[in-house]
Amino acid sequence: MKELQQKIADYIRFGQVMLALGAFLMLGLLLPNGQKETVQIFAMMGVIAAFLGGSFYFFYRVRELRDKLEENEHEQSL
Repeated sequence: MKELQQKIADYIRFGQVMLALGAFLMLGLLLPNGQKETVQIFAMMGVIAAFLGGSFYFFYRVRELRDKLEENEHEQSL
């Protein structure tokens, strides 16, 4: 049970960091700051999508682990 709680805390941190990095890169892409080549724009869009996808994956895993933790606690209380 303690191990599940630690995984949940870690996954929340990973998700938050990836979400923050994705948002930071998105701001860098949207703010005009000189000429950007098409390759740079598509590369940044790919990295942003990867960070946001990773963030959503970790938050999805947190939800699954919380459900599992609640199920374990419910079984132990019976």
